[in-house]
Amino acid sequence: MVLKIFRGDMNDMKNMYIIGNGFDVAHGLHTDYWTFRIYLEENYPEFLIEFEKLYGIQQLDDTEPWYSKKTQEIWNKSVNKDLWSAFEESMGHPDITDMLNFSSCILDDMDLDGGNIGIRDTMDVYWREQFGFVNLLQNYLKEWIEQIDTSRILPRKNELIGNDEDLFLNFNYTDVLEHVYKIEDVTHIHGSIESVSDISPIMGHCNKAESEKHRKWAKEADEEYDEGESSIQSAVADYLEALLKDTNSIINFHSSFFRSLNKIEHVIIIGWSAGSVDIPYLLKIKECVRRDTKWTVYYYNDEAYAKLKNAFDEVEIDGNYEVEYVQTDEFWDNAL
Repeated sequence: MVLKIFRGDMNDMKNMYIIGNGFDVAHGLHTDYWTFRIYLEENYPEFLIEFEKLYGIQQLDDTEPWYSKKTQEIWNKSVNKDLWSAFEESMGHPDITDMLNFSSCILDDMDLDGGNIGIRDTMDVYWREQFGFVNLLQNYLKEWIEQIDTSRILPRKNELIGNDEDLFLNFNYTDVLEHVYKIEDVTHIHGSIESVSDISPIMGHCNKAESEKHRKWAKEADEEYDEGESSIQSAVADYLEALLKDTNSIINFHSSFFRSLNKIEHVIIIGWSAGSVDIPYLLKIKECVRRDTKWTVYYYNDEAYAKLKNAFDEVEIDGNYEVEYVQTDEFWDNAL
Protein backbone atom coordinates (compact mmCIF):
# COMPACT_ATOMS: atom_id res chain seq x y z
CA MET A 1 0.00 0.00 0.00
CA VAL A 2 1.22 3.47 -0.80
CA LEU A 3 0.19 4.79 2.59
CA LYS A 4 2.36 2.16 4.28
CA ILE A 5 5.35 3.32 2.25
CA PHE A 6 5.09 6.59 4.14
CA ARG A 7 4.08 5.02 7.45
CA GLY A 8 7.56 4.94 8.92
CA ASP A 9 7.95 8.63 8.19
CA MET A 10 4.36 9.47 9.05
CA ASN A 11 4.98 8.87 12.73
CA ASP A 12 7.46 11.71 12.61
CA MET A 13 5.57 14.07 10.35
CA LYS A 14 2.42 16.10 10.68
CA ASN A 15 -0.34 14.95 8.36
CA MET A 16 -3.60 16.44 7.27
CA TYR A 17 -6.45 14.22 6.17
CA ILE A 18 -9.06 15.67 3.83
CA ILE A 19 -12.18 13.54 4.19
CA GLY A 20 -15.04 13.51 1.68
CA ASN A 21 -18.33 11.70 1.23
CA GLY A 22 -16.65 8.66 -0.31
CA PHE A 23 -15.21 7.96 3.14
CA ASP A 24 -18.68 7.65 4.68
CA VAL A 25 -19.99 5.66 1.70
CA ALA A 26 -17.06 3.25 2.09
CA HIS A 27 -18.34 2.55 5.61
CA GLY A 28 -21.77 1.57 4.30
CA LEU A 29 -23.56 4.86 4.92
CA HIS A 30 -26.08 6.15 2.39
CA THR A 31 -25.08 9.81 2.43
CA ASP A 32 -25.26 10.65 -1.27
CA TYR A 33 -27.50 13.42 -2.56
CA TRP A 34 -29.99 11.00 -4.13
CA THR A 35 -30.64 9.50 -0.70
CA PHE A 36 -31.30 13.03 0.55
CA ARG A 37 -33.82 13.38 -2.27
CA ILE A 38 -35.52 10.15 -1.15
CA TYR A 39 -35.73 11.61 2.36
CA LEU A 40 -37.40 14.75 0.97
CA GLU A 41 -39.77 12.69 -1.17
CA GLU A 42 -40.86 10.63 1.85
CA ASN A 43 -41.12 13.48 4.34
CA TYR A 44 -41.61 16.72 2.38
CA PRO A 45 -43.02 15.75 -1.03
CA GLU A 46 -44.61 19.14 -1.75
CA PHE A 47 -41.30 20.89 -1.08
CA LEU A 48 -39.50 18.51 -3.43
CA ILE A 49 -42.04 19.00 -6.22
CA GLU A 50 -41.79 22.79 -6.06
CA PHE A 51 -38.01 22.71 -5.73
CA GLU A 52 -37.45 20.45 -8.74
CA LYS A 53 -39.86 22.53 -10.84
CA LEU A 54 -37.37 25.39 -10.59
CA TYR A 55 -34.85 23.16 -12.37
CA GLY A 56 -37.21 22.14 -15.16
CA ILE A 57 -38.13 18.81 -13.57
CA GLN A 58 -41.72 17.56 -13.56
CA GLN A 59 -42.44 14.43 -11.54
CA LEU A 60 -44.15 11.48 -13.22
CA ASP A 61 -47.85 10.85 -12.70
CA ASP A 62 -48.16 7.25 -11.53
CA THR A 63 -51.89 7.24 -12.36
CA GLU A 64 -51.24 7.53 -16.10
CA PRO A 65 -51.69 4.34 -18.17
CA TRP A 66 -48.16 4.62 -19.61
CA TYR A 67 -46.55 4.72 -16.16
CA SER A 68 -44.46 1.70 -15.16
CA LYS A 69 -41.61 0.75 -12.88
CA LYS A 70 -39.30 0.93 -15.88
CA THR A 71 -40.34 4.47 -16.83
CA GLN A 72 -39.82 5.53 -13.19
CA GLU A 73 -36.33 4.02 -13.19
CA ILE A 74 -35.45 5.84 -16.42
CA TRP A 75 -36.83 9.09 -15.00
CA ASN A 76 -34.90 8.64 -11.75
CA LYS A 77 -31.67 8.08 -13.64
CA SER A 78 -32.23 11.19 -15.75
CA VAL A 79 -33.11 13.41 -12.77
CA ASN A 80 -30.13 12.14 -10.80
CA LYS A 81 -27.84 12.95 -13.72
CA ASP A 82 -29.36 16.38 -14.39
CA LEU A 83 -29.59 17.64 -10.79
CA TRP A 84 -28.81 15.39 -7.84
CA SER A 85 -25.54 13.68 -8.82
CA ALA A 86 -23.75 17.03 -8.48
CA PHE A 87 -26.40 18.72 -6.39
CA GLU A 88 -24.45 21.62 -4.90
CA GLU A 89 -23.01 22.57 -8.28
CA SER A 90 -26.39 22.22 -10.02
CA MET A 91 -28.48 24.15 -7.49
CA GLY A 92 -26.79 27.39 -8.52
CA HIS A 93 -28.30 27.07 -12.00
CA PRO A 94 -32.11 27.04 -11.74
CA ASP A 95 -34.28 27.53 -14.83
CA ILE A 96 -34.15 31.32 -14.62
CA THR A 97 -35.65 31.77 -18.09
CA ASP A 98 -38.78 29.96 -16.95
CA MET A 99 -38.91 32.08 -13.79
CA LEU A 100 -38.68 35.29 -15.84
CA ASN A 101 -41.27 34.10 -18.35
CA PHE A 102 -43.61 33.28 -15.48
CA SER A 103 -43.15 36.83 -14.20
CA SER A 104 -44.02 38.27 -17.62
CA CYS A 105 -47.22 36.23 -17.70
CA ILE A 106 -48.20 37.49 -14.24
CA LEU A 107 -47.60 41.10 -15.25
CA ASP A 108 -49.53 40.65 -18.50
CA ASP A 109 -52.48 39.24 -16.58
CA MET A 110 -52.44 42.28 -14.29
CA ASP A 111 -53.01 44.52 -17.37
CA LEU A 112 -51.69 47.66 -15.72
CA ASP A 113 -52.68 50.91 -17.45
CA GLY A 114 -49.97 52.91 -15.72
CA GLY A 115 -47.14 50.48 -16.47
CA ASN A 116 -45.15 48.58 -13.86
CA ILE A 117 -45.38 51.31 -11.21
CA GLY A 118 -46.84 50.96 -7.72
CA ILE A 119 -46.73 47.16 -7.73
CA ARG A 120 -43.38 46.44 -6.07
CA ASP A 121 -44.67 45.52 -2.61
CA THR A 122 -47.38 43.29 -4.04
CA MET A 123 -44.95 41.52 -6.37
CA ASP A 124 -42.32 41.09 -3.64
CA VAL A 125 -44.86 39.34 -1.42
CA TYR A 126 -45.91 37.16 -4.34
CA TRP A 127 -42.35 36.03 -5.12
CA ARG A 128 -41.65 35.31 -1.46
CA GLU A 129 -44.66 33.00 -1.51
CA GLN A 130 -43.46 31.39 -4.74
CA PHE A 131 -39.76 30.91 -3.96
CA GLY A 132 -39.39 31.51 -0.21
CA PHE A 133 -39.87 27.81 0.54
CA VAL A 134 -36.25 27.20 -0.50
CA ASN A 135 -35.11 28.62 2.85
CA LEU A 136 -36.30 25.35 4.41
CA LEU A 137 -33.69 23.28 2.56
CA GLN A 138 -30.99 23.74 5.20
CA ASN A 139 -33.43 22.68 7.95
CA TYR A 140 -34.35 19.53 6.05
CA LEU A 141 -30.67 18.78 5.47
CA LYS A 142 -30.02 18.97 9.21
CA GLU A 143 -32.98 16.68 9.95
CA TRP A 144 -31.72 14.13 7.45
CA ILE A 145 -28.16 14.14 8.80
CA GLU A 146 -29.33 13.88 12.40
CA GLN A 147 -31.22 10.63 11.68
CA ILE A 148 -28.23 8.86 10.06
CA ASP A 149 -27.15 6.11 12.48
CA THR A 150 -23.40 5.49 12.84
CA SER A 151 -23.65 3.35 16.00
CA ARG A 152 -23.05 0.06 14.17
CA ILE A 153 -20.32 1.26 11.83
CA LEU A 154 -17.03 -0.63 12.15
CA PRO A 155 -13.62 0.87 11.30
CA ARG A 156 -12.13 -0.06 7.96
CA LYS A 157 -8.75 1.44 8.76
CA ASN A 158 -6.72 -0.11 11.57
CA GLU A 159 -4.62 2.97 12.14
CA LEU A 160 -5.98 6.29 10.97
CA ILE A 161 -4.06 8.58 13.29
CA GLY A 162 -0.28 8.80 12.85
CA ASN A 163 0.23 11.00 15.90
CA ASP A 164 -1.53 13.57 18.04
CA GLU A 165 -0.57 16.37 15.67
CA ASP A 166 -2.54 15.05 12.69
CA LEU A 167 -5.26 17.36 11.40
CA PHE A 168 -8.62 16.36 9.95
CA LEU A 169 -10.54 18.55 7.52
CA ASN A 170 -13.90 16.87 7.12
CA PHE A 171 -16.32 17.81 4.34
CA ASN A 172 -18.86 15.30 5.67
CA TYR A 173 -21.71 16.06 8.03
CA THR A 174 -21.59 12.80 10.01
CA ASP A 175 -19.71 11.80 13.16
CA VAL A 176 -17.88 8.78 11.68
CA LEU A 177 -14.42 10.12 12.53
CA GLU A 178 -15.42 10.93 16.10
CA HIS A 179 -17.63 7.91 16.80
CA VAL A 180 -15.88 5.14 14.86
CA TYR A 181 -12.24 6.28 14.97
CA LYS A 182 -12.36 8.20 18.28
CA ILE A 183 -10.79 11.32 16.79
CA GLU A 184 -11.53 14.22 19.08
CA ASP A 185 -10.48 17.26 17.08
CA VAL A 186 -12.13 17.33 13.66
CA THR A 187 -12.78 20.46 11.62
CA HIS A 188 -16.19 20.03 10.00
CA ILE A 189 -15.80 22.75 7.40
CA HIS A 190 -19.50 22.61 6.44
CA GLY A 191 -20.91 21.86 9.88
CA SER A 192 -22.18 18.62 11.36
CA ILE A 193 -24.61 17.14 13.86
CA GLU A 194 -24.98 18.90 17.21
CA SER A 195 -22.97 16.32 19.17
CA VAL A 196 -19.74 17.14 17.32
CA SER A 197 -20.17 20.67 15.95
CA ASP A 198 -21.71 23.98 16.96
CA ILE A 199 -22.31 24.72 13.27
CA SER A 200 -25.39 23.32 11.54
CA PRO A 201 -24.83 21.53 8.22
CA ILE A 202 -24.27 23.92 5.32
CA MET A 203 -25.19 23.01 1.75
CA GLY A 204 -25.00 25.34 -1.22
CA HIS A 205 -23.53 26.47 -4.52
CA CYS A 206 -20.72 28.94 -5.17
CA ASN A 207 -22.35 30.76 -8.09
CA LYS A 208 -22.10 34.15 -6.41
CA ALA A 209 -21.57 35.96 -9.71
CA GLU A 210 -25.01 34.87 -10.90
CA SER A 211 -26.84 36.29 -7.88
CA GLU A 212 -24.83 39.53 -8.12
CA LYS A 213 -25.79 39.81 -11.80
CA HIS A 214 -29.51 39.62 -11.03
CA ARG A 215 -29.11 42.03 -8.12
CA LYS A 216 -27.48 44.48 -10.54
CA TRP A 217 -30.29 44.04 -13.07
CA ALA A 218 -32.85 44.66 -10.31
CA LYS A 219 -31.15 47.94 -9.47
CA GLU A 220 -31.10 48.98 -13.13
CA ALA A 221 -34.82 48.17 -13.44
CA ASP A 222 -35.47 50.28 -10.34
CA GLU A 223 -33.71 53.20 -11.97
CA GLU A 224 -36.00 52.81 -14.99
CA TYR A 225 -39.11 52.62 -12.73
CA ASP A 226 -39.85 49.08 -13.95
CA GLU A 227 -41.05 47.65 -10.65
CA GLY A 228 -42.18 44.35 -12.15
CA GLU A 229 -38.76 43.61 -13.63
CA SER A 230 -37.00 44.84 -10.51
CA SER A 231 -39.13 42.59 -8.33
CA ILE A 232 -38.51 39.37 -10.27
CA GLN A 233 -34.79 40.07 -10.63
CA SER A 234 -34.58 40.64 -6.87
CA ALA A 235 -36.53 37.43 -6.29
CA VAL A 236 -34.10 35.46 -8.45
CA ALA A 237 -31.16 37.00 -6.57
CA ASP A 238 -32.83 36.17 -3.23
CA TYR A 239 -33.33 32.57 -4.32
CA LEU A 240 -29.71 32.15 -5.40
CA GLU A 241 -28.42 33.83 -2.25
CA ALA A 242 -30.54 31.54 -0.05
CA LEU A 243 -28.65 28.59 -1.54
CA LEU A 244 -25.24 30.26 -1.64
CA LYS A 245 -22.35 28.68 0.22
CA ASP A 246 -20.11 31.62 1.07
CA THR A 247 -16.73 29.89 0.94
CA ASN A 248 -14.79 33.07 1.71
CA SER A 249 -16.71 33.57 4.95
CA ILE A 250 -16.28 29.90 5.85
CA ILE A 251 -12.54 30.07 5.24
CA ASN A 252 -12.28 33.24 7.32
CA PHE A 253 -14.25 31.61 10.14
CA HIS A 254 -11.76 28.74 10.20
CA SER A 255 -8.72 31.00 9.77
CA SER A 256 -6.89 29.53 12.79
CA PHE A 257 -7.14 26.05 11.28
CA PHE A 258 -5.73 27.18 7.95
CA ARG A 259 -2.92 29.09 9.66
CA SER A 260 -1.85 25.85 11.34
CA LEU A 261 -1.25 24.18 7.98
CA ASN A 262 2.23 25.69 7.67
CA LYS A 263 3.51 22.68 9.64
CA ILE A 264 1.85 20.07 7.45
CA GLU A 265 4.26 17.72 5.66
CA HIS A 266 1.79 15.29 4.12
CA VAL A 267 -1.77 15.82 2.82
CA ILE A 268 -3.87 12.67 2.45
CA ILE A 269 -7.15 12.90 0.54
CA ILE A 270 -9.71 10.12 0.85
CA GLY A 271 -13.28 10.09 -0.48
CA TRP A 272 -13.18 13.73 -1.62
CA SER A 273 -14.18 14.69 -5.16
CA ALA A 274 -12.82 18.26 -5.25
CA GLY A 275 -15.90 19.57 -7.04
CA SER A 276 -16.12 23.12 -8.31
CA VAL A 277 -17.76 24.26 -5.06
CA ASP A 278 -14.68 23.01 -3.17
CA ILE A 279 -11.95 24.58 -5.33
CA PRO A 280 -11.63 27.65 -3.04
CA TYR A 281 -10.69 25.35 -0.16
CA LEU A 282 -8.09 23.53 -2.24
CA LEU A 283 -6.58 26.87 -3.23
CA LYS A 284 -6.46 27.96 0.41
CA ILE A 285 -4.81 24.72 1.49
CA LYS A 286 -2.20 25.06 -1.24
CA GLU A 287 -1.58 28.64 -0.12
CA CYS A 288 -1.03 27.56 3.51
CA VAL A 289 1.04 24.36 3.29
CA ARG A 290 4.79 24.24 2.68
CA ARG A 291 6.27 23.80 -0.78
CA ASP A 292 7.81 20.46 0.23
CA THR A 293 4.46 19.03 1.38
CA LYS A 294 3.65 15.61 -0.08
CA TRP A 295 0.18 14.85 -1.40
CA THR A 296 -1.40 11.39 -1.55
CA VAL A 297 -4.72 11.45 -3.38
CA TYR A 298 -6.96 8.40 -3.21
CA TYR A 299 -9.55 8.05 -5.98
CA TYR A 300 -12.52 5.69 -6.32
CA ASN A 301 -12.62 5.15 -10.10
CA ASP A 302 -11.42 6.62 -13.39
CA GLU A 303 -14.09 9.33 -13.35
CA ALA A 304 -13.06 10.41 -9.84
CA TYR A 305 -9.39 10.34 -10.84
CA ALA A 306 -10.06 12.61 -13.82
CA LYS A 307 -11.99 15.07 -11.67
CA LEU A 308 -9.29 15.20 -8.99
CA LYS A 309 -6.53 15.49 -11.59
CA ASN A 310 -8.34 18.39 -13.27
CA ALA A 311 -8.75 20.15 -9.91
CA PHE A 312 -5.07 19.71 -9.05
CA ASP A 313 -4.10 21.00 -12.48
CA GLU A 314 -6.45 23.98 -12.11
CA VAL A 315 -4.93 25.13 -8.83
CA GLU A 316 -1.41 24.19 -10.00
CA ILE A 317 -0.61 21.66 -7.31
CA ASP A 318 0.41 19.11 -9.92
CA GLY A 319 3.82 20.12 -11.21
CA ASN A 320 4.70 22.13 -8.11
CA TYR A 321 4.35 19.45 -5.42
CA GLU A 322 5.05 15.76 -5.05
CA VAL A 323 1.64 14.22 -5.78
CA GLU A 324 0.74 10.54 -5.89
CA TYR A 325 -2.63 9.23 -7.08
CA VAL A 326 -3.67 5.88 -5.63
CA GLN A 327 -6.79 3.76 -6.08
CA THR A 328 -8.96 3.93 -2.94
CA ASP A 329 -8.87 0.16 -2.28
CA GLU A 330 -5.21 0.60 -1.35
CA PHE A 331 -6.20 2.77 1.61
CA TRP A 332 -8.44 0.34 3.48
CA ASP A 333 -7.26 -2.48 5.75
CA ASN A 334 -10.64 -4.16 6.27
CA ALA A 335 -13.44 -5.09 3.89
CA LEU A 336 -16.87 -3.57 4.37
